[in-house]
Parts: sequence; structure tokens; C-alpha cells
Amino acid sequence: MSQDKPNEHEDTKEWETWMDNLIIEDTLQKENIPFYQYSEFENVKLISGNIYEAFFKISRKTIALKCIKRHRKLEIHDNILKFYGITKQENANNYMIILEYSNNGSLRQYLKTNFQKMDWNTKLNLAKQISNVLMYLHSNEIIHGKLIKRHRKLEIHDNILKFYGITKQENANNYMIILEYSNNGSLRQYLKTNFQKMDWNTKLNLAKQISNVLMYLHSNEIIHGKLNSENILVQNGNIKLNVFGLTKIMPESLNFLQNTLGPIQYIDPQYLEIFGAIGKNKSSDIFSLGIILWEISSGNSPFEMEPSSNIDLLNNIVKGKREMIIQGTPPKYKEIYTDCWKHNGNSRPDISQVFKNLSEIIIPCEGVEIKTPQLQPYNVTDEVISVKSEISNKQKEKEVKSDPPFVDVADEVNIFIKDLFEFFIDSYEKQDLEIHSIMVKNYIREHNKNPVEILYEMISNQSHSHYRLASLIGFFYKNGIGTIVDNKMAFKFFSLATNEIINMKNTSPNSLSLRKLHENNREIGSIYLADMHLDGLGVKKNRKEAFKISSKVANEGSIRALEFVAMCYEFGCGVKKNEKKAFELNLWSAEEGCPVGQSRVSCCHIGGMGTAVDYSEAFKWAMISALSGNIFAMKIIGLCYSNGVGMGRDYEAGFKWFSKAAEKECSVSQYLLGHCYKNGEGIDKDEVKAFEWFKKSAENDHITAQYWIGKCFYEGYGTGKDTVKAIYWLNKAKENENMDANKLLEEIINKIV
Repeated sequence: MSQDKPNEHEDTKEWETWMDNLIIEDTLQKENIPFYQYSEFENVKLISGNIYEAFFKISRKTIALKCIKRHRKLEIHDNILKFYGITKQENANNYMIILEYSNNGSLRQYLKTNFQKMDWNTKLNLAKQISNVLMYLHSNEIIHGKLIKRHRKLEIHDNILKFYGITKQENANNYMIILEYSNNGSLRQYLKTNFQKMDWNTKLNLAKQISNVLMYLHSNEIIHGKLNSENILVQNGNIKLNVFGLTKIMPESLNFLQNTLGPIQYIDPQYLEIFGAIGKNKSSDIFSLGIILWEISSGNSPFEMEPSSNIDLLNNIVKGKREMIIQGTPPKYKEIYTDCWKHNGNSRPDISQVFKNLSEIIIPCEGVEIKTPQLQPYNVTDEVISVKSEISNKQKEKEVKSDPPFVDVADEVNIFIKDLFEFFIDSYEKQDLEIHSIMVKNYIREHNKNPVEILYEMISNQSHSHYRLASLIGFFYKNGIGTIVDNKMAFKFFSLATNEIINMKNTSPNSLSLRKLHENNREIGSIYLADMHLDGLGVKKNRKEAFKISSKVANEGSIRALEFVAMCYEFGCGVKKNEKKAFELNLWSAEEGCPVGQSRVSCCHIGGMGTAVDYSEAFKWAMISALSGNIFAMKIIGLCYSNGVGMGRDYEAGFKWFSKAAEKECSVSQYLLGHCYKNGEGIDKDEVKAFEWFKKSAENDHITAQYWIGKCFYEGYGTGKDTVKAIYWLNKAKENENMDANKLLEEIINKIV
């Protein structure tokens, strides 16, 4: 790159880029960091965010490239030293940086000279200025420190991601760091893909590798600070700890708490308790390690049934909430990770003790320490694509005697699965698909069952029963119940349910209930398969296929499928838009007794969709549906009473119906119930209860409720004032494009700054 000053008429942006590049090149020389031409890389492919995969021709290896951020925009902050430009020293080949002059020298010099005449207001002002500029750096995702220098000291350890050097992207002014490539992705991804075929020796090996590399960090007086399963990478089954920031870019929808601290499930509760008022220490890493050790034992991320944005989850972790122990975990292993996640950091072991304890665990080939299921785990994908003739062979294997305590647990789980499947069918028939997942999750939570065990038992059951349950297994994958969301797996299981052919000739009358289960499994699998085609989840979006599948099920006699076909006509999905046809199909479904069709007919009469506006008919059909248990219809009845639609206005009746729907987790009704308490409509005014219902609605992702709960925390309405929580909720509402939240958030931030 030429180091001659650009022409004065060139764009200012090019001048700034020239200076930036000069500074980076100077840093490379001082730190002796290898620089490679971008032409030395081929097959460059974007992985995520600003991270690329590429083949490094010199080393003949696949590596990762990550763009380096340059932060010229930081100069606008009054407390950051101004950078004015570059000059060249006369009679020498030295370039010099032109910086703002500080007449009092460093803080150390200033305190030495002035401390005796400083009062506490002056000291406090200095402290606030430093905190303010550090907050500005962190808001721009910048950590103040010499990261490359520290990393190069660490990279000699085999389990730490290697740093190879720097390159510059062609046709762009981006510098990129060259890092070792991890072909298995993050530990979270690795567990998701491989857990079903991992034995305990494999799990223990991962745990020991992670503990070993953390021991290396701590021996060098380095605290990782953000240890979680996304920050740990895996290469050919071996751990590669990321200490350089090569993480999957977090989606914007995640809150500022997670952006600052990482996923809250892994964070030391003592640190959460005072929200960063103290720095993290080695025991904080130990707590995070304990969570990761549990994750290795379960194959799932911690508290996956809880929204990671849930303030209650944060509070419950602080109060001692921990994950359930997984059946079959070696007792010594369980003891190790439960010691690691003790609340008091002083009660946790140090990393040397953790590694020593892990090393003492011996997993026998056929021992009594591990209680395994009836069969060894196997890969779920293999199960989906395997031929059905394998089932009879595996059924014989099931007859091998199992450990008695586990059999008892499995029987209990199987009884619950039967009840769950019946609830799954009933809620499918009565509820909209949007609320179906909420009801199933609540059912599992209310019965205090472990969704990981339920999913595992459904998949590993070697009889025909898991084909009958294929729609439920797909539902678990689609909604992240007992696993992470995996739309491809969901699509495969829904396909399995849809295409299953049942031969039930010459069956006894006692088999009629079994036939019904198969029919329900096939219908539900088909409708969810159509829904995935409609939205392009796990498969390429194909609305015509969605219409085709749902029409086929409807033609076979499913009144629930009629409503899905009606929706396709209403919005023109895979078929020409026809609102009149949509209304006729909804009416047909309603008259056949489908609660979902009945609530849809009510909406049609309210909005005049495919028929004339008729509030009396709207109220009639909504009431029929609500009395059958449809939650959406309960909300409609509440709105009809509150607004005097179809009958005289009756706030008390409106409150009653909002309550019914809210208690069944309808987020809109929870929000409306909050306003009933706020405005005294149908009930006495109660700020605390208004706050509580706004909070429940916000946690169920109602956007306007997220704004209101943030406003409540800011103003102290129904709760104590809490600016941190106010910013948290307003930020969530803002990310969901709520303009009121954006305005209030700006107001709060301006006051803080």
C-alpha cells in the first residue's frame, strides 16, 4: 500500500481509511504478527455475521476468517482522545500519529499532583467520567485491552483456537484475522448432532478437555468470563476453546443483558445478583463450567423450556434455581457439577480439583454406575430414514433386562407420554396452531416432567408406538421442547406421520382406540407439514404444496383441516384468493363442531370477510367456540362485552372472559386484563395486579405489553423503580418496532448519559 498522503480533493472517507490501515500495519510490525495476502485464500464462504470459512493455500488447511472492526466513530465521545491525523518526521522515515494534547498527563500523574486538594465531588466526577466512557465502549461491543497479545501467549495449548495471522480483504478496506477452523461447529451444535450416539466415555472426555484448558487459563491468571457452549468449538471431536471472540453473532432480538454478559443460564448468580457491580473471577468460570458439564450430560441447553429473555429466570437463578439431574448420570459426575454451581463462590472447588475429580471417574464397559435405557442411544436421523423392517429386530433387543430403577422411571414416563399425546390431540382440535405449543409446554411444566426424558423415551422406544407419536416428536423439534428448535428434524417426523400406512385388518374392537390414535397422528402430522411448507420451515417454501396437503386431509373428512384450507383461500396461499370460499369453508367447519372454525366464523362476521358484518352472529359463534374451550374465542367474547359489540357493554363480563383466556396463557388477553386492572374496568383498580398481568403478557412476547412493563419499571407503577429492567423491556419492544418504546428508551438513556 502506498504511504504517500492522498490528494486533498480525494474523499475524506478514503483519507480516514488510509490512516486506519497505516495504524494497523504499524501494529502488525510491532507485535510481529504474520500478514498474508488475501490471494493465499480460496473457496471463501460466509458462515455467519462477519465470519468466513476459507482454504489456506500455504498451510493446506481450512481456516476461519473474521473481519476486524475499526472504531473511528468513537472519536465523537468527549472523553476519548482525539485522533487528528498522520505526519512524517523530517530527515527520517518515521510516520507519527497526531493526537489531542492532555495538559495534566496521565490519571496517575494527575492524582499524584492534585490529590491533596481534591474533594469528594471532584473524585466522584472523575469516576463517573471513566465509567461513562467505558459504557460507551461496551455499547459499541469494544473491550479495552490488548487481546491479540494475550491470545498469542495462550495459543500453545492444543485446546485453544489457533491464531495464524492477518490478511486484508480484496476490493474492500477490511482486515481479517486468520483462525483455526472447527469443522464440528460449537459444542452446542456438536451435542445437537451427535448426542444420541455418544457414550459416557465420550461425554467424560469432552468434560475433561474443557476442564483442562480452563485450568491452563487460570494458571496464567486469566478469567474467561463468558464460558458457554457457543464459545466452545469442536474440531474432529476435540475441544477448541474460543478466547478470541469468534462467536456466532447474536441475533438482534436478544436483549442487552445477554449481549453484555452472555446467556444468563451460564452466569455466576452472585454476579447477576448485583448486576456486574463486582468483576467476574475464577469461581465465576467454575459456575459456568458446572452448567456446561450438566449440558454434556443432557445434550440440551440449560432451561430451554424457559424464555432466555425471561427476567423471572434471571431472578430464579439468583435464588438457586438449577436444572434437573438427568437420569443415568454417574453419581460422581453429578456431584462434580452440582459443587460447581453452588451459589456461594467460596464454596465451589477450584479448577484443579474439578479436573482431578473428573479424572478419577472410570466408566466401565458394562458397569453399574451408568443406568442406561433399554437400548443404547442411536442417531435420530438414522431412525427417521431407517426401513421399518429394522423395528422388529430392535424390538427383540428391547427384551434384554434393564436396570430396575430405570425401568420404573421409563414406565412412569411412558404413562405420562400417553396422557400427553391425548392432551396434544385435544388441544390441536380446539386451539389455533399459534397457541398449541404454549399449551403443550405448560402441560409438561405443570406436571413437573423433564422434556428431555420425554423426547428421548419417545424416540428410543423400539415398538411401533414411536410412529404413532411421530407428529408429537416433530412438534417437540419444531417448538424446541426437550431439544433446540430443529425444523429439518420436525419436517422429517411430520413426513413420517403423514406417510405412515397402517394395516389394521382383522383387528379386534379393542383396537379401535389404537386406530384413532394412528388417524390423529397422521392428520396432525399432515397439517403441520402443510404449515411448514407454507412458511418454508425445514423445507423450501411451497404454498401450493401446503394447499394440496391440507386439501387432501380435508377431503378425507378432517373438519380441523377445513379451517387451514379456508385460511389458504382467505390470503391466497397456493390458490387464488377467494374470501367468500374461505367463509363457506369456515362455516362448514363450524357447523361440524370445530371450535377453531367457529372462532373464525365469528371473526368473519366482525370484519365482513366473505360475508356481511353481523355482530350478533359474531357473538353467537364466538360464545359457542369459547364454551368448547377455544382460547382465542374467549378473548373475542371479552372484547365484545368490553366494547358493546353484539350486546350492551358489560365491563365485568369482559373482565371475566379476559381472565379465562389469560389464565390459559393467551398473551393478548393477559395484556387486556392488565388494562382492566389499570383502568378499573370490570374490577377495582389495582396497580400491582395490572403490573403482574402486563409482565406475564410481555414474557409471552406481546410487543405492546413489553413497552408497558418497561414503562412500569421506569415509573415505579405497581412495582419498585428499576431502570435496568426498564431498559431491558423497552429494548425488546423497540427491537419489535414499537415506536413508543423507542422514544421512552431514548429519554432514559439521555438522562443516564
